Order: sequence, then structure tokens, then C-alpha cells
Amino acid sequence: MLRLPKFDIVSIDDLSLGEIERIFVLADEFAAQLETGERLRIADGIIMATLFYEPSTRTRLSFEAAAHRLGGSVISSASMDASSAAKGETLADTVRVVSGYADLIVIRHPYDGAARVAADYARCPVINAGDGSREHPTQTLCDLYILRKKKGHLRGLTVAICGDLKFGRTVHSLIYALARFGANVVTVPNRGMEVPDYVLARLAVERNYSFSTVSLSELKSLAGGLDAMYLTPSAPHQMALFTGEMPVIKSAPAPGPAALDAFYVTRFQRERRTGQEREQAEYVHFDARALKTSRTAEAVVMHPLPRTDELAYELDTDPRAVYFEQAAAGVPVRMALIAWLLENAGAARARAAAPPLILKAENAPPCSNPNCISRHESRYLRPRFKPAPAVSRSELCLRCEFCERELKVQYVGHARSRRYYRFDESLLGYVRQWLEDGTLVVFETVKQAEEAGYEPYRRGPQREIMNADEISRAVETIAAQVIRDLPDLTRVSVVGIVSHGAVLAMRICEMIERQSGVRIPCAALDVFRGYDGLQPLGGAHSFEVEDRVIVLTDDVINSGWTVQRAMTTLWKMGRPAAMRLAVLVDRGHRAVPIRPNYVGKNVPTARNERVQVRLGEPAEDGGVKPADRVMLYSMVESLKEAAESA
Repeated sequence: MLRLPKFDIVSIDDLSLGEIERIFVLADEFAAQLETGERLRIADGIIMATLFYEPSTRTRLSFEAAAHRLGGSVISSASMDASSAAKGETLADTVRVVSGYADLIVIRHPYDGAARVAADYARCPVINAGDGSREHPTQTLCDLYILRKKKGHLRGLTVAICGDLKFGRTVHSLIYALARFGANVVTVPNRGMEVPDYVLARLAVERNYSFSTVSLSELKSLAGGLDAMYLTPSAPHQMALFTGEMPVIKSAPAPGPAALDAFYVTRFQRERRTGQEREQAEYVHFDARALKTSRTAEAVVMHPLPRTDELAYELDTDPRAVYFEQAAAGVPVRMALIAWLLENAGAARARAAAPPLILKAENAPPCSNPNCISRHESRYLRPRFKPAPAVSRSELCLRCEFCERELKVQYVGHARSRRYYRFDESLLGYVRQWLEDGTLVVFETVKQAEEAGYEPYRRGPQREIMNADEISRAVETIAAQVIRDLPDLTRVSVVGIVSHGAVLAMRICEMIERQSGVRIPCAALDVFRGYDGLQPLGGAHSFEVEDRVIVLTDDVINSGWTVQRAMTTLWKMGRPAAMRLAVLVDRGHRAVPIRPNYVGKNVPTARNERVQVRLGEPAEDGGVKPADRVMLYSMVESLKEAAESA
């Protein structure tokens, strides 16, 4: 029988402020007992398993030391390359097996949201030791413990967080915790490393909390001071903290106290990046000069470690440098966390969160975060989203249950009626009901809704604007334009946006081959599946984007957002030599400044009019191909009537 309650610590927010304070009291007691060498047996019989899919020194060893110091024992898989994960075993299967061997699992994983999956599938409690760039709650407990010990309190402190705020999981957990303790946060991001939007949204919605953002040059001239500064490190070139310059990020920081009380330094998250992103040209370098001003005389220097080049070794002997104390605190703090779980064993508390609201399987979009665990273990993980408050009343905001990234939805559909609606807050009650009964589907564009077979709530007058012959002539015209514009066809590839754009792409390639004798590579791109959405067509097994002239093809260009997303996705897959856009119909009213290079037909439309393309495919039984056609219709919709009809 398990001796620990099934209480998982995936986020720092899983612990209340009172529980954190109780853990700190226990940590003080254990720190004193460690000093005297007292032997403890309160965890006698408890087995802790450590599953580390990423390298670790301090976190893993301090957790294991904590268990041993309490009289428990440890089973460990310090390198998952030597486990069944190397054979392809899923995370869910691993934790289900290991929870049969252990009373507690501590896990570190490279994918965002992995700790949530482990908690869902393990029978024993799971503690998150870092999941991707999302959170690292136990490191934050150590950070808060030392900060409180040095400053005497947490409420009212002003903390500056600087450097890699995008991928630093310790930074994210720290910001969440400081916001709850009533501390003031000032962020000082390195270029392109700002706090992610999903973190800002969570703070704004759950805590009604926001913070100022400044550059290092602005920080020098701030009238107010800081209680803690959290910095992140460099890749091979650095700049001194108060001597180098960073790009100015315009903001209006609130005035604070006259002195800086602490600096918090952490490293550049190189492993979270790929390619050239790993080579950071400029980064902060923290040395003793930062502590020689009148405003920093009482400052302490903190760092979660490991350090690279961002923190000068000359600081190690300064009594204000407390980063090795932070590392040592990992043992009593994690002892306290285990002991706190044991304290609650008699009154085990199940997670109080409501069951996740899952979108209908046929249309549940993948999470937009390419590092989300749901993208990498999709064999058994369905996308899971819950409603979240949105800034715009015309968008439905859904938050991924795994990694917390947000999905902005403009169109919603009802699976039973097969109708779609432009979202407005007046529909929110119905949307929640559709989520609960499994009939909600979501669409980011009209194109996506109609290609899924959904009709608008109500159509106005419609008429045919292109028949099959006109469509065929338009394809010939586009093919001729491509041949004339791109004489070296051996470097050209065509990518069609799913689904009618992909059909059109195949027809254009066939027409180009008929007119020029050159067979051009062709692929279909589903922009709503990201990296997984590019599939070769015409029997090919692979498709290259790098250094190719890409002719991106779609049936209709409406707002232009779908095309923009397609272009962004392709650029992430490789660097094309050039990119062209071909569309069958250009209706105008674009929201983004994208102009097609090759157009079959320009059709001026009113804003409430929609162009619907139907490109027939040969029947599977070899029957007659449905006729091609392009229809123009007006979209008439009363939100009140739409809600009532649903």
C-alpha cells in the first residue's frame, strides 16, 4: 500500500503559500539536524525513483541525498539512454511500470508538459524536476528559501530577472511564485528572449499581475532599486553587466527603493535551441563591478547553477555570493518536501482541478508548441484544451492542458448541426456546453471550416463564378506564368495548402510537365499541423525545402493569415532560395500585406461575401469525377439567432 498521498507537484502553483511556508519551516529543522549529524528515519520504507531524461547534477543528487537522509531508499535511471525509453517506450508506459516499484517519482524531461503526463499515468505522486522550458518548481523552492533566509521575508521584495527569459524554466516558476508572494518583478531580457506570452497571460488572468521591462542600459539609470536580480548566461561572447549595451525595450518601470539588494544569475538555455540559435552573439557577463556602487553594497548574488561564462569566478569568495548555499539548500528543502508529503499521507488530497475539457477528436488541433509532449507522443495523447480568458471578444482562447500554450480561435463549429459560427463572447455559454458534451469543433479560418465539411450558420444569395472549363484554363494560365517567370524549373518545387490548394498544386505540376516536359516535386502542407503537416505528393518519399524556389499554392486568398502561417512553417523547415504565391482566386480584403504572384482570377467581393472552391477528385470506384466549380455567396449571421439555433 502506498504511504504517500497521490498529490503531484507539477507546477509551483500546486503548492499554496501556507504549504510553501510549512516546507520552509521543515527545511530549517532539517538543516539544523544535518549540522548535528542526527540520523532520521521518517521515510523508512519509502522508495523514490528518479527518472532523468536530461542531464542533472544538483537536482538529481540532492533529491537522492534527501531521500537517503530521511531513511528512505532510491532507485534511479540517471540516463534514460540506458532504459527502455531508448527502445521507444512511451513516457506513459514508463511511469506506469515504475510507479509499481516506487512510492514517489521525480522526473525531468525535455518536452513541455511531460510532468503533467507522468502525473496523469503514475499511481504514485510525481514531482516535476524540470519539463522542457515550462517549469522547475523545486528549484524555485530552493531559490525562495535562500532569498527569504538572506532578506528575512519575501513580500515586497523587488526582483529583476534578466537574460534568457524565454526558455528558462526556473525563471517561469520563479515569476509565478514571486507574484503570489507579493514581490515586484522587473524583467531585463536579452534580445529575443522575452518572457513568453503564455506566462504573461497566466499571470494576468490568475493573479492580475504584470511587471515592468527594461534594458540593461535603462537599469543603470533606474531611480528605484531591486531586491533580487535574475540573470542568464552567455554563449561565446559576452558583455559586462553595467558596461555593455543591450537593445532598449521601451517600458515605464515603477520607481522602487534606493538600493539593489540581490542579483539572481542563470545560464543561457543553449539546449532549447537549434542551429544558429545556439550561437548567442551577445550576452550579459556579471562580475564584481556590479557590486561596487552605493546602490549594490548590500546585494547578494544568486545563481541556480550550472554556470557557463555569465558569472565571474572572482565573485566566489565574496560573502555576498550565495549560489553555492542555494545548491546546498537543495538537500534540506527537498527533504522538507518529502516530509511534507508524508505529513499529508493521513489526509491524502486528490488534485482538485476539474476534468480536462477535450475538443472533438475529429477536429482537435495539435498544440501550436512544437516542444509540447502531446506533439511527440501523439500515439496515445489527444490534444487537451481548456477555456481561458481572452483579450479580444472576437476570439475564443483555449489553453493546452500540457504546456499551457494558447490557441486563438475565430470560428467555432457544432458537430451535430455541422454549422460553423464566427465566435463572439455571446456564444461563450454555448461553447462551454459544446465542450462538455463533446460537440465543439474549432476553426482558425473559414477555409478550414468549409474544407472540413461545415456550412455557415446561414447563407445569403450564391452564384457560380467559375465553372470546370474556366478553372482548367486558369490552371493552364498559372502554369504558363510559372514557366515564364522561373526559367530554371529544376530548382522549383510546388507546395499546396491542404486541401484544395494541394489538389490545385498537383494540377499545376501536371500542367507544367505537359507544357515544359519537366517534372516538379510537389507536396501538401497542412498549416494546422506545423512540422508534421508537410507530405510529399506524386509517389515521392521526401521533399526538400532548403535552397529551392517554392511556389506556394492555395485555392483562395482571403485574409492572408493561412498563407502567412504556411510561409512561416516552410521557413522553419528550411531556407528556400525564393518563395512565390499562386492562387486560383484572389478576392481582396487581405488583413496582411501578401500579394500573389500568379492568379487564376481576380474576383472583387464585399466583406460579407465568401468564395467557395470545389475541386472534384476521381471517385474511389472509378466513377465520374464531380464537376469543378467556384461559388460566391454572402454570409448572413445573427449571433443571437445562431446561439438560439444551436
